[in-house]
Amino acid sequence: MNPGGGVVSGGRPPLRRSRDYLCVAVAAAGLWASFPGTDWWWLAVPSLAVLVALVDRVGAGRASWYAALVASGFWLGHIEWVRVATGGWLPWVALAATQVLPVAAWSWTVSVARVWRWTRPAWGQAVLFALTWTGFEQLRSRVPFGGFPWANIAYTQVDAPLGRLAPWGGEALVSFLVMVCAVLLRRAFSLSPAHDAPQWWARPAGLAVALALLAAPLAIDLPTQQEAGSLRVGVVQGDVEIPGDQTYQTVGKVTGNNARVTRELAESGRAVDLVVWGEDSVDKDPRTNALTSQLVADAVEAVGVPTIVGWQEIHQTTRENWIGVWEPGSGLREGFYGKQHPVPFGEYIPWRSFVSHLATEAARVNVDMVAVDNPSLLEVPSADGRSIPMTVGICFEVAYEPLLSEGVRAGGQIIVIPTNNYHFQYSAESDQQAQMLRFRAMEFSRSAIQASTNGTSLIVRPDGSVIAESGKQVAAFLTGEVPLRTSLTPAARMGDFPDWLVIVLTVALAVGSGGASIALGRRSA
Repeated sequence: MNPGGGVVSGGRPPLRRSRDYLCVAVAAAGLWASFPGTDWWWLAVPSLAVLVALVDRVGAGRASWYAALVASGFWLGHIEWVRVATGGWLPWVALAATQVLPVAAWSWTVSVARVWRWTRPAWGQAVLFALTWTGFEQLRSRVPFGGFPWANIAYTQVDAPLGRLAPWGGEALVSFLVMVCAVLLRRAFSLSPAHDAPQWWARPAGLAVALALLAAPLAIDLPTQQEAGSLRVGVVQGDVEIPGDQTYQTVGKVTGNNARVTRELAESGRAVDLVVWGEDSVDKDPRTNALTSQLVADAVEAVGVPTIVGWQEIHQTTRENWIGVWEPGSGLREGFYGKQHPVPFGEYIPWRSFVSHLATEAARVNVDMVAVDNPSLLEVPSADGRSIPMTVGICFEVAYEPLLSEGVRAGGQIIVIPTNNYHFQYSAESDQQAQMLRFRAMEFSRSAIQASTNGTSLIVRPDGSVIAESGKQVAAFLTGEVPLRTSLTPAARMGDFPDWLVIVLTVALAVGSGGASIALGRRSA
């Protein structure tokens, strides 16, 4: 054994090494397929079990290598839409590389943590692997540049029984239990002598616990009843013709598309209390552009109810991303929501003089989007005279759990996410975003809306089930009646405390185990 607790493989037989690389491919492909657009959620646990089998029987160096290969295969497939959006391979590979590092760090941590005796039994390994996996997930969701909270393994469980635990602990709890099940599955079928237990029943018992964890949440009913009445909502998807940047250069084109579909909604005779347009659905600031202002005003008058619209405010060197409410007869209501988490390398360029060559086409205009310091809550009037507090975010902000948790705790009775996905065309990006919205609905027990300029748009119940959904790259409108809810789930009450707890414990384990491994190595030398 080496100081890190792994087996020193030396010259591994070619057949065994080939088998390892086959397992790398299987784990990466399985993890990729467990997310949209394939959405085979049942592959998440066995794929992670294969990853565990790759890293728990070798030294820290080889474990990190295998984990990095699995992560590379997964991330390059999962965010292939970056290449679609940018038209180049460099931003795609660069972003994937930043997400590979936390997985490699996780595998190194669990390898060196074998110096502790408690990590060697099945229960200890399950806790170690699950805690640190969740900790590194939450860490990369926050750093650098606000993090990239995409593809957390909890999101695969929206349609799985484990997803029903989202209200009780959010991403951290669901991700933790997915990895616990993966470790127990690996130990149940392990051929490694190191995993032999003195009791004959240990392996079947571990498998039974894993199966029980995976199935038991079926007994949990997620509430969908009204607590503050209901809301009849309409979602307008006006479409953005490709190439989108050229469409936006034609003043009034995108606004006109949304206005036309809004009139179609009005002519359909479907009664609604509120209409939601997508992010950047108004192509020029309606407060300063007469054409877009008139287009919006006419459409809202036609439908006859308050309408949430989105636009950008452009300054000489900066811009902000806003959503606000347009009321029939009176125009744009005071009080907007501004995007708090602009996307680095997509909406602004950190250290622009050094890394501008990694930016998307949208960000190369030399006008950085700046964060707006405001709560994720918007008071919206409905057609029946009520004022409804809504938890809001814009586009990628659906991935930022603390941001939406703040809005729910502040009184938000429904979650509304206007988004603009034209860059990503027919890729899986908007489906992945929709999956996160469904997780947020379950996590906070709130109805939820994703209104895209060109798909995917959807209306979701508080239990994550979908009422209506649009296609991509099409003009469409959706309608549905959703319950409004006020009670707070445990996940909403705790906020990001569980996330920071697992981060702190993970860092402590990594530092402590690394130090102990070095000390043990010096003592053995």
